[in-house]
Amino acid sequence: MLLRSLIDRSRLTILGLNSGTSADGLDLAVVTIPRDSREPVTFVHGTQRAYPKAIRELILRSADSKFTSHEEVVRLDSILGQFYGTTAAACLKSLAKKRIQVDAIASHGQTVRHLPKAVRLAGYSAHGTLQIGSPALIAAITGRVTVGDVRQADVALGNEGAPITVAAVARLFGDQKEPRLIVNVGGMANYFYLPAGMQSDNVRAADCGPGNVLSDLLCQKLYGRQYDRDGHHARKGKCSRRLISLVTGMSFFRSDTVSTGREQFGTDLANRLIREGKRLKLSKDDLLASAVEITAYGICRNAAGLALKDRKIRKLYLTGGGAYNSFLKERIAAGLSSIEVGTVAELGMDPSLTEACSYAVMGAACLWSQAMPTRFGSGKQRKLPILGAIVQPPV
Repeated sequence: MLLRSLIDRSRLTILGLNSGTSADGLDLAVVTIPRDSREPVTFVHGTQRAYPKAIRELILRSADSKFTSHEEVVRLDSILGQFYGTTAAACLKSLAKKRIQVDAIASHGQTVRHLPKAVRLAGYSAHGTLQIGSPALIAAITGRVTVGDVRQADVALGNEGAPITVAAVARLFGDQKEPRLIVNVGGMANYFYLPAGMQSDNVRAADCGPGNVLSDLLCQKLYGRQYDRDGHHARKGKCSRRLISLVTGMSFFRSDTVSTGREQFGTDLANRLIREGKRLKLSKDDLLASAVEITAYGICRNAAGLALKDRKIRKLYLTGGGAYNSFLKERIAAGLSSIEVGTVAELGMDPSLTEACSYAVMGAACLWSQAMPTRFGSGKQRKLPILGAIVQPPV
C-alpha cells in the first residue's frame, strides 16, 4: 500500500506504536481518524508487548549511559526497527482475520537522548532529541507506509520537540463544554490543559518532572522488581523531606524548560537517592515513598496553578502507567483538595494506550499534510510544523 493511495482518503485507520521513557515495552493502538477534525476519533484495537530482557537492557544502557557508542546506537536502531516491525506485522495479521484493514503505521520510536537546552558548539546553537527504531525497517516488514521521527520538525523550528502530542491529545479529549486536565504519568509526567471550547491560545502543556522513572529504578535496585505495583512498598514508607528537597531543588523545577528526561531524572539520580538514604538511615520503603511524593509534587504544582486560572477545572484525568498506582493517585488527591483525581478510562480511553493513539492521530495528520501547533501560551506560532517523516514500503 503506497502513499498515493492514502492521501486523498476522508478517513484513515492507523496503527500507532509507542515506547515510553520507562522502556518496558511497546504499546500498539489502532484508531480510525476522520480528516474532518470535528468528527470523533474511533478506537479500534489495542495491545501491548513487553520487551525481552536483553532488548530492555540494551535500551536502558543506551539511554542512561553518557558514553554510549555510535555502534551501539546504530545496532539498537536496527534491533528495535525489527522488533517493532515484526510485532506490528503480527498485529496486522490478527486484525486481518477480523476483516480490519490498517492503512498505515505511525511510530514514535524509543528516546535515547533528549537535550532540550541549547549550547554553543562549533559556532552553532545546538539542541535536539533522538528517537530510534528504524521506520524503514517497520515499513519493509509490514508493507505499510510508516510515519516516524515525529519530533524533529518541531526541533527544526527551534523548539524542544516536547511535549509533542498536545494537538493530538486535544483531538482525543477536547470538549466544548468543560475544561479537561489530562496528566500522563509514564517515565516522565506531563500535563495537558484543554480549555472548554478548545481556544488554542489558552491550551497549555509541559512536563511536570519525573513520573514513574525514579520509583521504578529504586524498586529495581532495592527489591529486584521492575516496578512497585500499586505503590505497595511506597505506601508503607515515610517521606524524607531532605530527599524531596534535593530533587525539587534541581534546575528543571527552577527553569522555564518545558521538557525533561532520564538525563536529569534517571539512573544517576536514583543512585544518588540511595546513597543519601543510607546516610540518613532511611528504609527502602522510605525511599519509594519519597519518590512517589516527588512525582505528586510536580503534578500538583502545575495542576494547582492551572486551577487558579480556570475555576471550572473539577477533575484531573490520569493516563500512562501511573493511572494504575492507587497510592500515587491518593498523594495527588491530597495535594489538590478542590480537584477530583480519575483516569481517562472515564473518557472512554485505555490509560495505557493514550500515547500510542496520539501518535496514530499525528501519523494521519502527516499523511494529509496537516500542520499541528506545538507551542502554546507564548504567542501565536509563526510557522506550524507538519510532524513526522514518511517512509514508503518496498515494491
